[in-house]
Amino acid sequence: MITLKELNYVNTYAYKTPYPGIKYANEAGEKLINSVQDYDDNYKDKEYDIILSDGSQFTLDILPKNLCHMLGIDYKNLVSEYYTDFRENVLGIDNIPRSYDFLKLLLLNLDKVLEYDYNHGGKIFNYYRMMIKCSIFEKLSDFSRFNFGVINFDKNIFMQKTGSLRNSNAVKLLYVQSNEQNCPYFMMGILKEDNPNEEHDGAYAVETLFAPIDTWNFFDEQKVAIPTQILITSDIMQKLEATPAEKLALLNQYNSIVNQYGLTNQMNIYGDYLATLSREDSEYSLKRK
Repeated sequence: MITLKELNYVNTYAYKTPYPGIKYANEAGEKLINSVQDYDDNYKDKEYDIILSDGSQFTLDILPKNLCHMLGIDYKNLVSEYYTDFRENVLGIDNIPRSYDFLKLLLLNLDKVLEYDYNHGGKIFNYYRMMIKCSIFEKLSDFSRFNFGVINFDKNIFMQKTGSLRNSNAVKLLYVQSNEQNCPYFMMGILKEDNPNEEHDGAYAVETLFAPIDTWNFFDEQKVAIPTQILITSDIMQKLEATPAEKLALLNQYNSIVNQYGLTNQMNIYGDYLATLSREDSEYSLKRK
């Protein structure tokens, strides 16, 4: 289970966090290996067109250049002048590779990196951040399953309700149940790509992964929709449709959030769509009897 102490260390520089011990460091390293392998197997060179219950749709690319940040690796810091000795003597490079290539170098030399970090008191990785970010990435699946909802996130509403600033500029939050007591939902913040080409104009990319303790603040007065269809494009095209059971599960999950935190229901779905689901639910109940 993820503890509050781990969550509190997520946004701290590696050198300011206490070294967690070699066992925890190795476990975080294994999580990182598995997450990068998961990315290469299920996400790389794929594009997801997601159609929502409110009739809108968006295209999502999980880009190699965003992977370091997504998984909790401070690329910008590790390629700074301060870490020249680390790069030359541990990674064996005197140039600055792109972030995805740099991540691959870290994995290729992971035993040496962990040993270096152990001897230097944990200056390379924030292991708590890496452990939690990789757990979130793992839980969000490969989008071939309809286990997530989408908050059409209005940052201004969030700041007005909470009175706190939010550095993220994500305009949509994908959320999935975490089965964690301290952070019951994991979230992925996405925003429009910085420099989309003509073919990918309007596509979204991942900005951040996070595990909020104050879950209710991210749902309060925010419009929510659920995915009904996903088109996965790579070298082949795969079209997936959510089953009535999957749609009902997501609706019931959202209703549970609303009831638990005393929020106003902001689920955005077509009227005939809701009627269809209600009919399917009634038929399912009759069959169980």
